[in-house]
Formats: sequence, structure tokens, C-alpha cells
Amino acid sequence: MDDFQVELLRRLPLAKAVLRGFGYVLDRATLNQVFARHRRRCYEDVLRFDQLVYLIRDALTVYQGSGHRAFVAARYQGDLPVAEQNVYGKLARLPEELSQALLAVGTVRLAPLLPPRGAGAEIPSSLAGWRPVAFDGKKLKNAAKRLKALRGLPGKLLGGKVLAALDVPAGLVLAMNADPDGERNDVPLVPELVSQVRQQVPEPILWLGDRQFGNLEIPELLTLRSGDHFLLRCPKSFKLAADPQRPAQVTHDADGRTVACEWGWIGTAGDSRRRYVRRITLPRAQEEAVVLITDLLDEEAVPAKDLLAMYRLRWDIERVFQQVTEVFHLRALIGSTPRAMIFQAAMCFLLYNLIQVIRAYVAADGGRPVAEVSSEKLFWEVRDQLATWAGLGEPELVLRTLAPPAAADTMGLWLAEVLRGSWRLTYVKSPPRRRKPPGPGRPPAKVPRGHGGHSSTWRILQAAKAAMLQGQRS
Repeated sequence: MDDFQVELLRRLPLAKAVLRGFGYVLDRATLNQVFARHRRRCYEDVLRFDQLVYLIRDALTVYQGSGHRAFVAARYQGDLPVAEQNVYGKLARLPEELSQALLAVGTVRLAPLLPPRGAGAEIPSSLAGWRPVAFDGKKLKNAAKRLKALRGLPGKLLGGKVLAALDVPAGLVLAMNADPDGERNDVPLVPELVSQVRQQVPEPILWLGDRQFGNLEIPELLTLRSGDHFLLRCPKSFKLAADPQRPAQVTHDADGRTVACEWGWIGTAGDSRRRYVRRITLPRAQEEAVVLITDLLDEEAVPAKDLLAMYRLRWDIERVFQQVTEVFHLRALIGSTPRAMIFQAAMCFLLYNLIQVIRAYVAADGGRPVAEVSSEKLFWEVRDQLATWAGLGEPELVLRTLAPPAAADTMGLWLAEVLRGSWRLTYVKSPPRRRKPPGPGRPPAKVPRGHGGHSSTWRILQAAKAAMLQGQRS
């Protein structure tokens, strides 16, 4: 290794951390095990699964979401043993189960690298006995119309549906459950997601969900394991049969606003799914009231103000979806089939998790709270450093000098060492924009909701396949 390469590596600490960190989380042996267990009818011939994973990693980190540029560069460097169209074909055949396992296994290996403070939000002390996990669904939008059955179709296409779970204090996406039909409802995807999360989180979980999950089946599912509890936004259709033995109480949230607490049953008297809950209502002057239901019934042990503050953190998963879409290039879909897009979503979640780990070390180096460090600004610098390495570095040096260690504690010490001195003031988040309140006597504008004009790629392809089979029979 010449002096130029040594100095280049020294000046690219974030690139070193990403390359070695990704190699630790998803080394070839781990990827081979994941593929062998979850491949279904897929097979490896010339292009191996680990090569495919690293191709997509480079597309998302170096080439701003362009699979074509990543594949052409790999072909030029001799790292792509097949034609470019074969990569797209391989992506199209990857089962959803494989993408889900890739995210779950990668997160399990990545989580021990987090510093003790984690990368997520702090939770109220009264809820310290539970691990808060927020879950929500995301449609993969803007599917490309490259396939014959999709060409010339009006409107935008959906590439699949993903239901993801976020470890709120750690700030990591734990797992996802996916369906190729982008118009699939979120609720049927919950049981498999809950099962995946419970395999990773042995301690009691506090589940945080939006109102679409506030039916009678989901609370029962979320509390099947002893110690688990739920905090859900209450749908408007729920009527509370008040408990006459427990009168309603009035308290206040952290901002001094009035909060009503009521106890009673949701569901009709003859329904076996009927549950006893606490309902927390926070009226708001110019917005819809926040109404929550929970099976944490003790107001003294778990005050309503703490539950309201906890539910506010559910919004973190919406921020994750925004960042993986806009920052980690999930809106630039590489493949044309729902399965390819679901695999890209899993890779985006993994890269998001890796950046959260690096963000925590960079914040510690600067002596700043993790919440003050912008993931977006940090990833911009990561991308620039990786692009510099791709243009000037020798790929063989990654294998020789950045081989990941076997133990998580050793990897954590290495990250702390290599990222020492990496803090920059440019990583600080921009101040939040304050929304202007409506003028006097002017109610807030209501935007009418309508159909977004999206169609499911999966349904269109299935209909085209059925029509082709029918034509062959006739």
C-alpha cells in the first residue's frame, strides 16, 4: 500500500466505518446462511447472493440510487460476472421472506454496536420497564413502468406494502413484514411482524400504533405474551362503556393542557374480544383531539402525561419512512417488480440502521446529544467519502485492511477509535420550522382527500399473467 492510499484511508473515516460496519453486519458467511434458509425456489449460479447485496449497497450509497450506474461500474471493475439484465432478473425473483430475514438478521448483528445511550429518543421514566416499539405501514410508490404489462398505464404504480417496527429508544428498524400487493391493508401483516419482533426483544414491549390498528383483534394479539402492553390511537368508531365503579379523572399533560382519563370497556357486551382499557383524551383547539387507549390502567404508576409523551414518539417511524425514501433513495426504485422493490426497502432500512449507529459515535465524539445530529447531513458526508474512495481507492485494500472483526465489542471499540475526530458542526440539525397559526377568525384549511391515482403493480402483473395463461389454454 503506497503513501497516497494510506493517507486517503485516514481522511475518509466515515467511509471506513460504513465499509467495515456493513462487512461486519452482512459478511459472506451470514449472507450465505440467510439465502440458504429463505431462498425458496431461488438459486445461485454465476451471480452469488452476497455479490447482489453489495451491488445494491453501492447503488444506494455511492450512485444515488441508480442501479444502472452501480452495475456498469462493477462490470468495468470486473466485479459483475453476468450481464446487467441478469441482475434485474435476479432481483425480480427474490422472495419477500428473504428480504425480511436480511433485515432481521442484519439488525440483530448491528444492535450490539450501539453505544449505551443508543440513537433514538429518551422515554419517560415511568415506562422504563418496557421496550417501546412503534409499528406502521408504508406503500412503495413510484414503481417503474418498464415491464410490458405496465407500459403506457396512466397514473402512478405501487410496488408493494411494507409493515415495519421501530425500536424507539435504540432508533433502529427491527423487522418488517411485506406483501407484493401495494394496496394490501396493514392489519393482516401485523401477526407476522409481531412474531419477528418478539424473537429479537425478550423484554416486555410497549406497542405503539396508529388508529388503523385500534380494532379488537390487534390489542389481543399485542398482549398475548405476558408483560407486553399496547398504546394505540383510538378510532372514531370505538365507543367506551364507562366503568361506573371508576369515575373519570382530569389531569394535565407536560404543557399544562387539560387531559381526561376514563376507564371502561371497548366492544359489545356479548363479544369475546371485549377489553377493559383506559382512554386518554387530549382536546386541541384547532386540531383533532388526541384519543388513546391502553391496557396500562394505573394512573399513578403510569401518568397520562407520560403516555401522551410516549405516543408522540410514535412519529419517529414516520420520520424513518421519510428518510429512507428521500435520503436513502427508496423513491428511486431499481427493480420493476414488487419483490425487487421490497428487497430494496430492506436494504434501505439496513443502511438507515447502520447510519444511526455511526451517528451515535459521531455525536459522542462531538459531545453532543444524538438528537442534535442530522442523519441526512451525516449521510451526505458518508456518500461523498464513499464516492471519493470509489474513484481513488484500491478495492483490494478493503479486503486487506478493513476486514471486520469477529466480536461485536471489538467492532464497537474500532468504530469509536476510527470516528474519533470526525465531528463537524455541519452535522447539527437545522432548527425546526414553526407552522404559522391560522389568522383570527380564519379556520384551518382542510384539504379534501381523494384517491391518489395509484394502482398495484402486483395486481396488474397477476392479471396479465392470468390473461396469458387463458390465451394459451384457448
